Amino acid sequence: MKKQFLCLLSLCALNACSHVSTLSVKYVEPEEWNGSRIAAHQGCRADGGRGGTPTLYVSGIPHETNLLILEIDNLDNPALNKNGGQGSIGFYHNGESTATLLPVPGETYALPKFAFEEKANRVNPSKPYPYMPPCVEKGFRYSLTVKAVNRTGSFDKQKTVLLGRGSLDMGRY
Repeated sequence: MKKQFLCLLSLCALNACSHVSTLSVKYVEPEEWNGSRIAAHQGCRADGGRGGTPTLYVSGIPHETNLLILEIDNLDNPALNKNGGQGSIGFYHNGESTATLLPVPGETYALPKFAFEEKANRVNPSKPYPYMPPCVEKGFRYSLTVKAVNRTGSFDKQKTVLLGRGSLDMGRY
C-alpha cells in the first residue's frame, strides 16, 4: 500500500510540473473567417454550402510537437460543445514553432494527405465524417481549438501528451 501511495504521489508531482503552452491561432487572409459570422457557403450541403475548415496560422508551437489537432465545437449545443463535437482533424507536424493548417473539406471521408481523422463528428452518427460544417441550427456559435501534442507508441498503445492549446471563435452560423 505504501509503495502504491508513493507511486501515485510521484505521478501527481509529475503532472503538476507539466506545462501546457498557449498557442497563438489566427485566421489566414483573405478574411472570409472573422470570428463574427460564418459565411453561408461554409455551411453543410443540406443548407446549400460546401464547408471546410478555415486556413489557420499557428505559432508558439513547442518543439516536441509531432501532431496538431484541430477540434471544432458548436458552443450552443450541449452534445457538441467540447472535444470536437463537429469533428476533429489531425495534422502532421515537423517540430517547427509555426505552422499553417490548410483547409480540410467537410462531409467527406477523403481527406488531403497532410491531414487525418482524429475523431469523427458527433452531429449525426450515421454520417461520422471527420468534420461536419455548421448545419441547420441557425444562430448557433462555433469555436475551434488547436492542440499541440506529442504522440508516441504503436496504434493500439499510443501515448499522447498535450503540449499546447489555443482557441478562436468561428462566429455564428
